[in-house]
Amino acid sequence: MAEKKLKVLFASAEVMPFAKTGGLGDVAGALPKALNAIGCQCIVAMPLYGGIKRDGLEKTKLTIAVTLANSTYQATVFKSKLDAKTEIYFIAQQELFSRPNPYGTPAGDYPDNDARFTFFNRAVLELCRALRFKPDVIHVNDWHLGLVPVFLKNLPKRDYLNGAKSVLSLHNLAYQGLFPKESFRLCNLPDNLFGKSGVEMYGQLAFLKSGILFADALTAVSPTYAKEILAPELGFGLEKILQKRGKSLKGILNGIDPEEWNPETDRLIPHRYSRKNIAGKAKCRAALLDKFNLSNNPAWPVVGIVSRLIEQKGFDMVARAAEEMMKMDLYLVALGTGQPEYEEFFRGLQLMHPQKVGLQIGYDNAVAHQIEAGSDLFLMPSKFEPCGLNQMYSLAYGTVPIVRATGGLKDSVANWQPASRKGTGFVFKEASAPALLGALKKAVAAFANKKQWAKLVDNGMQQDFTWHKSAKLYLQLYKKVLT
Repeated sequence: MAEKKLKVLFASAEVMPFAKTGGLGDVAGALPKALNAIGCQCIVAMPLYGGIKRDGLEKTKLTIAVTLANSTYQATVFKSKLDAKTEIYFIAQQELFSRPNPYGTPAGDYPDNDARFTFFNRAVLELCRALRFKPDVIHVNDWHLGLVPVFLKNLPKRDYLNGAKSVLSLHNLAYQGLFPKESFRLCNLPDNLFGKSGVEMYGQLAFLKSGILFADALTAVSPTYAKEILAPELGFGLEKILQKRGKSLKGILNGIDPEEWNPETDRLIPHRYSRKNIAGKAKCRAALLDKFNLSNNPAWPVVGIVSRLIEQKGFDMVARAAEEMMKMDLYLVALGTGQPEYEEFFRGLQLMHPQKVGLQIGYDNAVAHQIEAGSDLFLMPSKFEPCGLNQMYSLAYGTVPIVRATGGLKDSVANWQPASRKGTGFVFKEASAPALLGALKKAVAAFANKKQWAKLVDNGMQQDFTWHKSAKLYLQLYKKVLT
């Protein structure tokens, strides 16, 4: 007799290819597909932001009503597919979600994010009711959906959703969803829940803390990050709560979507290639340098950067190391947007070294793929990195990562050992410019030894960081919370 398919509702504030501000969007666009591929019945829910084109979305006949405090908001539901098996549902609410961006503008967060995401948390449950889809597990992500576990634990008796379990994935504890005490009234929860053993933190409504306390299971997006968040440095005030819930916390490394990131099939790169036939990579390198008006000296490695240009990603270290970096025989090609001081730093670096530095401020998915394919090295010097995906993309594309030993970077990149010819990249421990430079110098020296370099590239391309393995771990976790 066939095993009953587990029903999973996967809810996220961003899902590729519809909305993305960081790795969360990539995960939400890929993991549900991988879960369905191994036998789950997984559907996805997200808000319908104004920036999402409605062409190609199907408007359903479903309507949802959500009451926040004394106001009732009506919503409609659109649907599409992530792949042949994976349906995605969009909650359309004009007043709250018609704005183009998920969370705010360059000037700051939207001031009504408390109402917007309290609504979305409620709407996820109402969507299940409207669809007559009774999930075994509701898998929610980050602070944006931290109230779903609270609502599930406070359902009326005989509610349709009673028995559903919740799993909360922690992608980045630096963002916690803290709102004024007055925001609690939007939740329509019992007053006694606003306290230290409930949804309150620092006198505020705390979305993420609420989810951590009330979820049936917690995941962090890498095994190392699951350990790091138990200490004050990366716990951001939640470490004691996480320590109490330690038995319910599991680190599962994120994966990459092979339909999106595969040099053999990637339509966004000028020449496709594989581990067995890697000739196209040199052509991608030449095309990348040409795109950024740089010469192509084969003795100089191309160092790629695709990132948010913020301090968390280690760009203060890059700025301090820049003068020494520019003395080295290398090209630097960067794509990103972020804090104005780091955008200005890169603009200044390009002006001073136009023969060495290529730059595009902003985000462009096609250019991101071209940098991954055309670079020889990929620089990720993050101060902390819950998981990181670009180092995995780099390995798949035969691009050697230079990373700091933190979070998922530590879990996915093994330091190159020339004597044993083992390792997949260059890993440094200390969050400092000298440590970064030391790793970069080793990488540039290794690039000069073509035999060793070919082995290093091949080691990386042998790695399998697709979602298949991680999806199985999530399925095991779902089964565990249901027993």
